[in-house]
Amino acid sequence: MRIGIIGAGNVGTTLGSGWAAAGHEIVYGVRDVARAVPHVGARMETVRGTVATCEVLALATPWEAVAATLEAAGDFGGKPLLDVTNPIGPGFTLTHGHTTSGGEIVAGLAKNARVVKAFNSTGVENMKNPRYGTTSALMVVAGDDAPACTVAVTLANDLGFEGVALPSLRHARELEPLAMLWISLALFWGQGRNVAFGLARRTGHESVINLKTTHPQTITIVGSGNIGGALASAWLRAGHTVRLATRDANADDVRTLGALGAKVLPVRGAAAGADVIVFAIPAGAVRETAQQLGDLTGKIVVDCTNAIGKAFTLTPRLRPKRWPKCCREATSYVPSTSRAPRPFGAQPLARLTPSTLWPVMMAMRAPWFEKCLRRLALIPSMRAPAALRGTLSP
Repeated sequence: MRIGIIGAGNVGTTLGSGWAAAGHEIVYGVRDVARAVPHVGARMETVRGTVATCEVLALATPWEAVAATLEAAGDFGGKPLLDVTNPIGPGFTLTHGHTTSGGEIVAGLAKNARVVKAFNSTGVENMKNPRYGTTSALMVVAGDDAPACTVAVTLANDLGFEGVALPSLRHARELEPLAMLWISLALFWGQGRNVAFGLARRTGHESVINLKTTHPQTITIVGSGNIGGALASAWLRAGHTVRLATRDANADDVRTLGALGAKVLPVRGAAAGADVIVFAIPAGAVRETAQQLGDLTGKIVVDCTNAIGKAFTLTPRLRPKRWPKCCREATSYVPSTSRAPRPFGAQPLARLTPSTLWPVMMAMRAPWFEKCLRRLALIPSMRAPAALRGTLSP
């Protein structure tokens, strides 16, 4: 294919080099067409000329240049446009989310383009080489047009990624925060840039992990559904004392966990005697439940909830005011969290969702997090983290 890349910076030229190596023809849409070509076989063209002559376009400019660039691009004539940008603004935070996304804004600005969010959730190191041993890094793309998504997946596979398409551009609202997670892991949390997300698939032949803790804890789990039940079973096998705080001691799932050794308690006062409190209930029930638990002084509070609203989307009221101090909405219901005053002294651990609980636990590797994980016997060993970086590297 003849691929036009709008922008010839680090990201654009890395993608272009990879696609050229895979046999594609690369044209860069730039303001200065006299600049040197970044690799053999490429050529420079104006942005409008690139859009007119190429089969597929990729937008790889800084976010602040998007509007002017797309205005200069003219009519895309129904061609696929891969949006590689992230709407990052002051304070290194996303400028859009929950009700829209950068990808959806690009779709509104790019005349007659079939926009697909793609290649925004990782770094140039993975664009150059997405292989990790025998595994390929994951590249999720999202768009409203199925043929355009197929093109994006094909181009992801040509670079060596495992491409997966999501059938709506609305999913850019998840892919852009995913990019922020990768950036945070790579630049702020000591993992370095040679890390990537991937899909782990069960074969059906896995054995149950039976790690035994050397630091048994008393864990009170609020909620006995799928999440709470799975955590309870795993921690019971690890040798912890597990207590279920429930309003219905006769529910089938509660009785099943009780037969495995879990102790059943009423919600009111269930914090007493616990080392760790785990919320595994709908987010809407956290406020009332937290007020009933009792004194949380010195407890570790693990929030496994998701603030999911209508149409299975995250509700914007849970947006943190100062990232990465997360869990603000949930912890505001728990006495004495990071919001002073501290009459009871609860210490929120982190905002962990069911979909990100395990990768985040394995990736953060901060000393305080490692201590908690060792006590819960969730991991056998972890190396000391690299020093957190205070500034971004290019």
